[in-house]
Amino acid sequence: MTTIEPIDLPDAVKAAMAVFRDAFRDDPGMVYICQREHGGYEQRLTTWFGATLHLQIANHQPVFGIQQDGEYIACAMLTLPNARLSLPSLLRWLSAVASGTGVRTVWRTLSHLQRIGPYQPQMPHVRLEFIAVAPAHQGKGHARRLLDDIHQLSESHAESSGVWLETVNPANVPLYLRLGYGLTQHLSVAHSVETWIMFRPNSVV
Repeated sequence: MTTIEPIDLPDAVKAAMAVFRDAFRDDPGMVYICQREHGGYEQRLTTWFGATLHLQIANHQPVFGIQQDGEYIACAMLTLPNARLSLPSLLRWLSAVASGTGVRTVWRTLSHLQRIGPYQPQMPHVRLEFIAVAPAHQGKGHARRLLDDIHQLSESHAESSGVWLETVNPANVPLYLRLGYGLTQHLSVAHSVETWIMFRPNSVV
């Protein structure tokens, strides 16, 4: 039996960190940001996701996942419309990532965000930061289940016009298109890393 549960307690955050790390280990964007070309990549990836999870939770942004037999097997992080991340939480993220992964990882993260920032919709929207399924549980509909919940959340949010996301994995694009997303931009973000920027307006059936 599986259930969708919030992620906010320390043990849950630690479990979610592992899901994101394992799912994004070969993701071209994270390979670039966390510098897989150098030793210690696994630890940098873990630290980066840990800091980002804590940033979202500190700002009361939705972080939730699918549990199976008490174990998290899929997780998602969102940012709600018009959310403002507090300065102290951003400074904690910066400190954790800089000390745990190095200044280059911070620079690559901020450069990526600056590159994709102009392609977000002007209207308030839900931003899908990350969605991940543990490798052993992929291909079983868990991502679709999380996405259905995310779409419902956006539909029910008074200020949201839809869901925005980006993916650096071209294999994900057909799934998102089937679920009502439109491709709004395809661009190069760093060296050999490309990203597909997509938006799903509310009321898509």
